[in-house]
Amino acid sequence: MNEIDGSNSCVYEALGYPDAGEMRAKAEYVMKIGMLLETGQLGKAEAAQRLGLSREDLSEILSGKFRDLTVAKISEYLELLQGERS
Repeated sequence: MNEIDGSNSCVYEALGYPDAGEMRAKAEYVMKIGMLLETGQLGKAEAAQRLGLSREDLSEILSGKFRDLTVAKISEYLELLQGERS
């Protein structure tokens, strides 16, 4: 098991993931998507529909299951939802 010393600001780096930077970027985009949904201006079902995802798929992404998605794809999701708010 990896020891975690707390000096890293990124959990993926602390755990020794080789793709830590990429995972951190994905997590930041997913957090921003979650924050958009928390405002209540857009529901999860409507957001999923606009992104071409099922509600279950969006829920999984929001719960951290996004390893198979690219940074570009998650960024695209965020841009689509931000564009819809304007």
